[in-house]
Amino acid sequence: MIDSIASITNRVAPTSASQGASGASLQMDDFLQLLTSQITNQDPLEPMKDTEFISQMANIASLEQMEQFSKGFSKFADSHHAMLAQGYLGREVTISDNGSEITGIVESVNSTEDGASEIVVDGNIYSPSSITKVRLAN
Repeated sequence: MIDSIASITNRVAPTSASQGASGASLQMDDFLQLLTSQITNQDPLEPMKDTEFISQMANIASLEQMEQFSKGFSKFADSHHAMLAQGYLGREVTISDNGSEITGIVESVNSTEDGASEIVVDGNIYSPSSITKVRLAN
């Protein structure tokens, strides 16, 4: 049992290159493997208490729900930013660009490959975050 726990522990140790969104699911899989090893190799004279097992399963379910909530909220935030950028269409905006201010009508809103939005004013592309002022077009 100690050998199986050590191999899982060595595999779980995160490196700076492997940390990220996929790291959470690997840790969940590793935890399930560890729990399975623990149940398989438990002492028959002192078995794992059912309350401990239920508590660990509840922790797994809670972690998984928080991960799903986080992913859903991230998608919601991305769609909110896209809708906000579309609200600038046809509006006169003032944009702060490298210390200068540019004023013009938003001609279009584009979506980049990574899902971010960009606005087009006078044929130039800007980030919606650079907008400092929005007015109705004359």
